[in-house]
Parts: sequence; C-alpha cells; structure tokens
Amino acid sequence: MNRPPLFCDVALARRIERVEAELMTAAAQAARLRRGGDGVFVMPMAGGVATFAEDGSPFNKIAGLGFGGVPDASLLDDVERAFSDRGAPVQAEVSDLAGPEIGALLTGRGYRLTSFENVLGLALGGAHERVTPPGIDVRPCRDDEFDVWLDAVADGFAHPDGQGVPSHEDFPRDVLAHAERDFAASGVVHYIALCDGVVAGGGSLRMTDGVAQLTGAATAPAHRRRGVQTALLSARLADAAAAACDIAVVTTQPGSRSQQNVQRRGFDLLYTRAVLVRQVPAGSWAEGTDEVKVELYGGPREKLRPLFELAEDSPTQLASYIEDGRVLVALRGTDVVGHLQLTATDEAGTFEIKNMAVRDDVQRTGVGRRLVHRAVELVSQESGQRLLVATAAADIGNLRFYQRQGFRMESVERDAFTPRTGEKPGTLFEGIEFRGWSFLNSGARPAGRPPPGPTRHRAARRMPVGDRDGHQ
Repeated sequence: MNRPPLFCDVALARRIERVEAELMTAAAQAARLRRGGDGVFVMPMAGGVATFAEDGSPFNKIAGLGFGGVPDASLLDDVERAFSDRGAPVQAEVSDLAGPEIGALLTGRGYRLTSFENVLGLALGGAHERVTPPGIDVRPCRDDEFDVWLDAVADGFAHPDGQGVPSHEDFPRDVLAHAERDFAASGVVHYIALCDGVVAGGGSLRMTDGVAQLTGAATAPAHRRRGVQTALLSARLADAAAAACDIAVVTTQPGSRSQQNVQRRGFDLLYTRAVLVRQVPAGSWAEGTDEVKVELYGGPREKLRPLFELAEDSPTQLASYIEDGRVLVALRGTDVVGHLQLTATDEAGTFEIKNMAVRDDVQRTGVGRRLVHRAVELVSQESGQRLLVATAAADIGNLRFYQRQGFRMESVERDAFTPRTGEKPGTLFEGIEFRGWSFLNSGARPAGRPPPGPTRHRAARRMPVGDRDGHQ
C-alpha cells in the first residue's frame, strides 16, 4: 500500500531548524574548546543562532533564523560586525517556511542569494531493515579509523557526480577534519563503509529531540555504483529507528544524485533553504580601534620594496616585475601594513596576483584576506573572468590560504625554482625543498610567505561565486 507523502508544516520546520541551530551551537562550542577560544562565537538570534568556528569552517553561518520573530537591527549589526571583524562573509540559511519578512530584511541589508539547498524527511516508525549489498560492511567508525574515514569522505566530496545544482561550499581537508572532530564532540556518530575490506566511504548521524540528522555521506569515486551509499543510509536509519526517532532529515543540493538516492528510499521534500550571503565590506576589517583600509597605491614602488621582498626571495625576479600592474596597499592610518600587486596576463579576462605580503606584526588578523577581496572586486569591475596566483608547492600554508579565498588548483609547474631564476639551490620551507610552483585559479599568496620554489602550483578563481550530505 502506498504511503502518503510526509507533509511539512511550519511547526515541523521550526523543530528541524531548531535542531540544526543546536547542532551549529554545539559544534562551535566544541571548536572553542579545541582552539582555546581564539575568535569563536555563538550568538542566539530570533530563534536561530549565528556561529563562527574558524576561517573557512562550515559552522560559520546563521542557522534557524525566522522561527522566533524578526531580529532587530542592532542585533544584526552586532552579528555582522562579529563576522566582519574576522574577515568572514555572513551566510544566512533561511527556510522558505520562515517569515517572508526575513528575506526582505536581509536583502535590504546587502545580502545576496547565492544558492539553495533542499531539506528532505522520512517518517520513522517501527524497525528499519539494514540493506547490505554483497561485499559491503557498514559500522560505527573507531577513533583509530578517523583519518582513513576522512580520506574517503574528502575524496568523495572532491569528486561530485556532477548532477544537479553545484554546491556553493567547498572545504579544504584540514578544515573538514576539524569540523568532523567538532561534530563528534557534539554527539555526531561517524559511520565507516568498507568494500571488500577496503574503506570506501563514510557518513554521520546525530539524534536529538526525536530527529535523526544525516549530517554527511560520501563515497570515494573508485567504489561508487556498488551500493555503498544505500548501505550507509540504511544503517543510519535502522539505528535512528531503534533509538525511537520519529523523523530522519537530510540536506542535499537541488536535483543532485544525493536527493535522487534518498527519495528512492522514501524521503520527501519538506522545504528549501535560501542561502543568502553578505560579503565583507571593503576596508571594513579592524583590530581594536585601528581601522585598516585597502586602496590603490600611486607612489614609487621602491618604498614598498621591503614588503615585496617578504614574498620574493630572488632579486633578479623582483627586478623583472616590481613596476608591473597595479598595487593595492593596506593602511592603518598612514602606515602601510600590507600590499598586493595585481597584473594583467596575455589571456583576455585573466589577471594574476604577482606579489603579496603583510607585515609580520599584523599577520593572521585578516589583512591578507582584505587585500585579496579588494583584488577580486577590481577584477570583477573590469569584467575579468579569472584571477590567478602562483605559490610554492612546498608551502602548505599558502595553498590553504588561497583555497579558503575561493581559489582552486589549476596546474603544477615542476622545477620552476632554479639558480637560473635567482633561487638558492636546496632552499627549504618547513623541511620541504622548493621544487616548483602551484598555480591557483582565483587566489593570492598569503602574507609574508616565501615565493614559490622549484615546483609551481597554478590555481585560479572564477569571478562568479561558486551536497551538503555529500553525493549520495
């Protein structure tokens, strides 16, 4: 007998959004314990919560907004200032069952629609059968298996099936690792899937107030089409039903394979969240009362040479390009605390961040991020399509910084750093010899880092802004 579809009214949506807000609160509090405070905040607001865990974290957002009234302007000012002080945009995820005045309020304050995500639900009653295809085994993940679990899940997230609306989120492995450990401290249980004894994927589950949240699942590409996701889903549903949860919920990208898979298992679409983002206003970063402004520089480049030399070890190379392009400077009063050199390339619509550095005493305060954001604004205003940056393959910190600013790996140039280009042979960074450059598409070199070594990574960022459950 066919069952009727699960209907979601405002009361059910309020319950699910409250549980989501509680999860973000618990995860951010776990991040605070892990990091010893260090900029983490949790700010309740109008039935929801605003949280910030660390740079690039999936917990940096406003969740559950709109089911406890409309936040007043002063509260929103405080929340937006807290994100801005950390150099982070404000991301609000708002259910279409929340009050319509919420959307009007946020868009009126400069928030822009970035994406949508669907929330699906399944009524749980009685026992749920575990489905275990041949060769597949699913069980809770042991502590000593976390790293291999993360490798499989990160590999799955990095290679989506490509169906449906692309995700607006992408997290580096180290950020994902921190988030998943904070999830575990918040009561989330990780499940590991093995295919013929090999770790093939993973998922997670949190149960509270009768709601089973399926908080993530992914399968490594080499093990897809074997029933791994079916087994992960059925194992979590069986455990949720046994724990007397009455509903299971999952968040997916619209039209994705994840959504298709869970609907095949009986999930119904409950509601959609609009993802609204307010970017960090240009020049808004401040530490204490000393505001830092970013503006174009029109003076002699020689005055900036000490900053240029922080990011370029080779005098020969620096002399060849120091006068090229335009330079942005970060100013605290009249004091230059950082710079970024932006140059055109031979390819139409493509620009490159050639050199960037931030003075040592103000690093890790958001200055580098502000410089990059301003460079992106300039390129966008000139109808640019891509922004490139090259950084040393050995410099993991640089690679992480650029990816957090939206850059993606494009190519690697081997043996780019040689005595021919003015580099000292055998130069090491964090114990790794400079061998080449990584080119990132739409990124920049972080403050005060050495220039690329012999291997060069190429990365880029496309100007348009780019399944939370993870490609089921």
